[in-house]
Amino acid sequence: MTHLDRAQRHVVPRRCLGLALAAAACAAQAQTPPPSLPPGSLQEAAPATASVAPTAPSATQRVARVQVVGPYVDMRSGPGRGYPVFYAAEREEWLVIELRHTDWFKVRTPRGVSGWVSRAQMRHTVTEDGVPFDLADPTLQDYLNRRFDLGIGYGATAKTAFTRAWAGWRFSDTLSVDVNFADVARQTSSTTIWTASLLAEPWSDRRLSPFVGVGVGRFNHTPNESLVNNQPYDGNMGVLTLGARYHLSGRVSLRVDYSRYAVFVDDDDSRLYQAGTVGLSIHF
Repeated sequence: MTHLDRAQRHVVPRRCLGLALAAAACAAQAQTPPPSLPPGSLQEAAPATASVAPTAPSATQRVARVQVVGPYVDMRSGPGRGYPVFYAAEREEWLVIELRHTDWFKVRTPRGVSGWVSRAQMRHTVTEDGVPFDLADPTLQDYLNRRFDLGIGYGATAKTAFTRAWAGWRFSDTLSVDVNFADVARQTSSTTIWTASLLAEPWSDRRLSPFVGVGVGRFNHTPNESLVNNQPYDGNMGVLTLGARYHLSGRVSLRVDYSRYAVFVDDDDSRLYQAGTVGLSIHF
């Protein structure tokens, strides 16, 4: 073995050792966290901003938009045909839906004009996906989930007939507040009745649902001045009601009830009345 061969035997391992040490140093440097920078420095903020994906809007921030595809869409100043038309949204104009009230929609244009559009007019629009805008008609489930209802009916006592109107607020599944007004007009007198009752409806999850109610009210009777005994009288009253509701279709339901009234004219005079009523209600 020559002197050169012996030198090469010692040189090769030293080079390998050097490469191994360099690789270890590089690995250690890669695992060492970068030095912290002062708060608010640009070098620290830039990477954090770049790594964050844009935040999607929450469900409460998403707003329904429709586009006019018909010649125009009439916008009224209120939710009803009795309100005047003050603006016409043109074809391809976008409308933002802000509120719904029964079959009326409050919309806003990109120019900031706000108004009410009927459900029939909304059929001349499409959604952002190009689908014609339409809503299913109210169903039985909408009736079962109702919160408010308004109604008018025809009533009769043993001697006369009268008209009656009511408004109800359902604050739980089986309980509601019912406010009634009745106007009894006769040839010899006129009578008005106001009542407020608490109704219990134990089978409110059915199309046909009976109810019972108790309440208080006010009774006012005014005879014609041409009568000899034309002294008017009024007084507080109590009322007991038995009845039932039946959902017909859409937002309309039938209401039938029977009520007994106890009128307390004074300490020594109390009078009893009874009446039946049939009418129609619209629920919301």
